[in-house]
Amino acid sequence: MTLLDQALVPLKKYADFSGRASRGEFWTFFFFVMLLQAFARVLDAMFGRGGFMPGPTAGLAGLLLIVPQMAVAVRRLHDVNGSGRELIVPMVMLFAAPLVVMFGSFLGRIVALGYTGLLMLMFAQLVLMLIRQGSSIPNRYGAAPTAFTFGV
Repeated sequence: MTLLDQALVPLKKYADFSGRASRGEFWTFFFFVMLLQAFARVLDAMFGRGGFMPGPTAGLAGLLLIVPQMAVAVRRLHDVNGSGRELIVPMVMLFAAPLVVMFGSFLGRIVALGYTGLLMLMFAQLVLMLIRQGSSIPNRYGAAPTAFTFGV
């Protein structure tokens, strides 16, 4: 399987949250999404729609890719015998971060700093789970994605 084929597997399993995903599948898709987002940001900048916030092309690409990103992350957590529920708290905290940061008082800035630190710790723990090697034996989520199968 080529690198491009491996990057496109999560798109074929667009909203499939069951089963397991290997490290290679997850990280190849992750870098594919990063390259696609960078390309979309360049397109936005070329048409004068760029800036700090994503333009229409990058925003549309992000919206179209959020479901397969979440699905492959859940399947990757299944591979290390984790649950997809472990994504809920970091994601809620990430989407609530702008609300916390907008408080301008001195006390609000201290709270925002603590919140940011806690968010970074949550994502560090999540990244550690995502880079860990999955089990090579079947677990409660199915067979190992890297297990040997008889070809067709």
